[in-house]
Amino acid sequence: MKYLSKILLLAVFLSLFNCSFATAKDELPIAADAKPIDIIYIHGAYETRDAFNNSVRNVHDDMVKQFQNDPFMYKNLLDNGNKKIGEKEIIFFWADQTEENQKILDKALAYVKNVGSFISRFGRETLSHLLHDAIWISKPVNYTPLLNDLLKVVKEEYSKGNEVILYGYSAGSLLASEYLTQKMPIIDLNEIKNAADDDSYMNRYFAQTVKKHKFKPTCLDALKESKLVFYTDNDEFVANPDISFLKREFPNLDTYTDKYCSPQGALKGIVVFGAPLTIFDSSAPKEGSSSNQLMQLAMKYLVENNVFFLVVNYENDFIGMPLAGKPTLNDLQYSQSLGDITPNGGFLYDATGVKCRTNIFSSHMAYWSNGKRFAKSIVKAYNDGYKYFYSIVDNKTEE
Repeated sequence: MKYLSKILLLAVFLSLFNCSFATAKDELPIAADAKPIDIIYIHGAYETRDAFNNSVRNVHDDMVKQFQNDPFMYKNLLDNGNKKIGEKEIIFFWADQTEENQKILDKALAYVKNVGSFISRFGRETLSHLLHDAIWISKPVNYTPLLNDLLKVVKEEYSKGNEVILYGYSAGSLLASEYLTQKMPIIDLNEIKNAADDDSYMNRYFAQTVKKHKFKPTCLDALKESKLVFYTDNDEFVANPDISFLKREFPNLDTYTDKYCSPQGALKGIVVFGAPLTIFDSSAPKEGSSSNQLMQLAMKYLVENNVFFLVVNYENDFIGMPLAGKPTLNDLQYSQSLGDITPNGGFLYDATGVKCRTNIFSSHMAYWSNGKRFAKSIVKAYNDGYKYFYSIVDNKTEE
């Protein structure tokens, strides 16, 4: 019996040793001086700070583990272990900015607190708060200050040598996507060709100024904050007609770019999930609209600057909406509005419909309840998205 006990003890020891060895063997090596890529989490509607902090803590360790041990992300995103996912999560909280507006909403709801059945009262209150924040954050007057605050966070991390990935959940996906079109330097004035038949003074001045100063790529917010362009109710961007103002401010565009645009190379990717993007900006796919032009420039920037954009929605999440299209590199290269594109590893991919054993009532919150499942869903979307975007056969070339 004594010998049997020793044999059993030895067997347990060896099994534990093998398990620990296997775990260490499965983990891909990360350099001691690896540069962090930090994840910035942006919450959705009707959120509290403590609740969101807990949700993020429930998933972040899984993000680190799954990203760093996926062979393709390890190679492509983390430069074979010379970069790593930041161990400390970064939370961007914006719900406190809606408190005054929420008080007005609560006052209105108080008038009908006893009207209707219990289910209708519950639905009215819950839906009102959810829709309120989503509609609130979709308005430029509200999201512009938030984008400036988010830019400060990105710049602070980049000043430490850290790159970032933005995670936008539910209504927060609107802010993450606006960061791409408003804050990223997607506009290169040096590449804009003036109309050959436009010999107006304004057109000639524009061309001469751009040629003289050779401005760095800029962002829409820099152009708006400098008041060089205005956005109209017809979804159009028009130049400031005051030529004396233009002559004074246009040469200073790079200064506005440095202040209001995301630093080149700071952003590695954007992940939006539980995302109702198409509901709030269905004009983006419309040919000829300013929103469409911005979207086209944003996609070109992603591809040429090795930045990824992923949409991850669970199959039973009725709030998560797919994008209006699923473009490939071929689609962009044959777009007349974009011109030449030099692919450099970036891509866009919509993974709406991810398998998840949850019902329609819990699916929208399920991203936070199982970090391992959620992280694996993003890893799969990253792998599938890159292959899909770059591996489509060029039928036009074959013809």
